[in-house]
Amino acid sequence: MTRLQAVGVLLVALGLIYALLYAAWLRKRRRHASAAIVAERERTRSGEVTDDGKEPKAAAARLSVEGTYVSTTTAVSRLERVTVEGLGNRARATLVINRGTPEDLVRIERQGESTVVITGPRLVAVRRDRGMVGKFVGSNKMLILQWRADDDALYETGFLPRYKADLDRVESALWWHTGESRESENPAHDPDSPATEGRSTS
Repeated sequence: MTRLQAVGVLLVALGLIYALLYAAWLRKRRRHASAAIVAERERTRSGEVTDDGKEPKAAAARLSVEGTYVSTTTAVSRLERVTVEGLGNRARATLVINRGTPEDLVRIERQGESTVVITGPRLVAVRRDRGMVGKFVGSNKMLILQWRADDDALYETGFLPRYKADLDRVESALWWHTGESRESENPAHDPDSPATEGRSTS
């Protein structure tokens, strides 16, 4: 085999490898398509007039926490990064909790990426963990927000607060909206009901 033929074989092999990788990436995007529901494509800044001509509503109680958006993964695997809408991209971010506004309960405003919005009805649970794909820390100081898409697929979004004290603040602000809290308050509730599954009734 001549050098030219060897180079040609190598190029063909590389082309096949890249084609297989691209096909796998497309399959992964289709599998995670339902996660795109939380990516806000059009952002509304404070005081800005919305499309309907009305100013955005002020939240009843607002908590803002600085930190790092780590990633969004499937709930079954913290190593399976969601690729749609840049949800797997790590970025500096501000997590905003709007208590009393279920349709805009959790907002994660990411620098250079779309804002992630998790509504009250979608939020299933909030817990602390040591990490997920993209970032692992030595202790349980990462917040993991588990939420449900329209097709009932469960995803988990990681956020690392800049200050440790903010862990308690976020958990305190969200405890009422998680399925675990409502289940502990009403253990006799039907386990098949939406509330027990983590859907907010507010």
